[in-house]
Amino acid sequence: MMRLKGKLALLGLCLVLLMPYTAGAQAVSTREAAAELRVRLDALFGEHALLAVFAMQKRYDGAADREQAAEELGKNTERLAATLRSTYGEEAAKTFEPLWSSYVEALLNYAQAAAAGDETARMQAANGLEAYAKELALFWARLLPDLGAVGLEEGAKRHTDLMLQAFDAYADKNYAAAYKSMREAYAHAVASADLLAAGMAAQSPDRFDASGMKTRKADLRAALGRLLGEHALTAAFAMQKSIDGASDFDQAAAALNENAEDLAAAVASVYGEPSGATFRTAWTSRTRCILDYAKAAASKDESARTIAAGNLEKAQAELAQFFADANPQHGSKLELLNGLNTQIGQVTLALDHVVLGEYAAAYANMETAYTQMLPIADLLAQGISDQYPDRFPDAPASVRKTVTMQVGETELTVNGQTVRMDVSPSLQEGVIYIPLRVVAEAVGATVTWDAATNTTQLAWDGNQASFPIGSDQAEVNGRKKSGGGASTIMQDGRVMVPIDVLCQMTGWKAELGKDDGSIRLTTTVEERS
Repeated sequence: MMRLKGKLALLGLCLVLLMPYTAGAQAVSTREAAAELRVRLDALFGEHALLAVFAMQKRYDGAADREQAAEELGKNTERLAATLRSTYGEEAAKTFEPLWSSYVEALLNYAQAAAAGDETARMQAANGLEAYAKELALFWARLLPDLGAVGLEEGAKRHTDLMLQAFDAYADKNYAAAYKSMREAYAHAVASADLLAAGMAAQSPDRFDASGMKTRKADLRAALGRLLGEHALTAAFAMQKSIDGASDFDQAAAALNENAEDLAAAVASVYGEPSGATFRTAWTSRTRCILDYAKAAASKDESARTIAAGNLEKAQAELAQFFADANPQHGSKLELLNGLNTQIGQVTLALDHVVLGEYAAAYANMETAYTQMLPIADLLAQGISDQYPDRFPDAPASVRKTVTMQVGETELTVNGQTVRMDVSPSLQEGVIYIPLRVVAEAVGATVTWDAATNTTQLAWDGNQASFPIGSDQAEVNGRKKSGGGASTIMQDGRVMVPIDVLCQMTGWKAELGKDDGSIRLTTTVEERS
């Protein structure tokens, strides 16, 4: 029964995919183009991370479908190159595609060497990955110089580390750690895509209005797309593990359930905890039915498969009804139900092809199931933002923050709220120093400490700045700037930065009391959901 429904769903999907071409005469605004760029890059980089983890597992296991898994990963590379081609032209795509393909091949070679127990080949692959990561960072730095070469290289290295952590844990049969790293790799890949999309939009303002990807509505859409996309591929992986009777099935299913918890938390953040609990029950039921279907298919129990298919239909209907009730003014039950049924049809078709050994068709359906989650995320985000326009405006939201401090005092106030510091601002040789971490975090920046280089790193609104101890220079978005003589210092175990240097590097504004040692720092930053 599900096979027939899967074929009908495939026909429905073909009609959906034809719609953009038939509606091509409609103009797309630069704001919409920016939002679409973010969504597309998020999806492609996220898909790469999950497919790469799975392909490495397949290569290590010597699975019958290992070549098809690698081919699907290669097709993801082609889609990434096509996106670059549409923005930067043929030369950029020609440079990127073989470089990215070589990086992917090195990942697979690493898995192959591990399977053969060839430590020399494994180290060669690891060294190759390190070299390719640096080359990729240089490629992006040349393409997007405002993002900064240092940050891009750190991001590329982090991606490689997470991929190898996921694989090494799998090879060591530490499956819980393997799937934890897989989820981290996926999240990191999507975050990297966000950064690249922002850089691409800023570089081509005639094509992309970057404000379109920096709204709370855009954040909602991206968050739902990330979680639903992860669900689609993780569900496909777990179903294959069930078919194979794999020893890591429980951990794959656990990763799927962890994704469900994250989805439920996202829903609860919009509708409240009671509604989040209701959604969790309905979504968990859907997940359980998916795994029941796989179990029945593995055992060739047609009766159990029919029951699982019927239960899955009920779970889909419950989810569609949930959102229709949650968004009574703007929910679309029929459209959502059709989307869910179309998507799950691709998932079950993929499984049926695996059972028959039709692996190329299985991976094609898997990719379609992943892609089909994007319009579902769009539909939900649109309904939620229409229902709550004040909470999810389709315009950049910003907030002004005012921080006040006093030399020699350990209290800081931010927009009237008091924060206790463990070190106070100080006046040294005519220079006012303030504690970098507590002040930066008070205005919404993210702060990290690099012990290897004695450097504090700030990130805010797509910007990055690094403040090394003992230096009067700072690096802002990859470019070094002089601070004018006064150096960043360490005092009582805390990094202290001259307030003039901080403001020069960040663009924040400071007012200093002439006689009373008062400090007033003001910022206007984008408020993210």
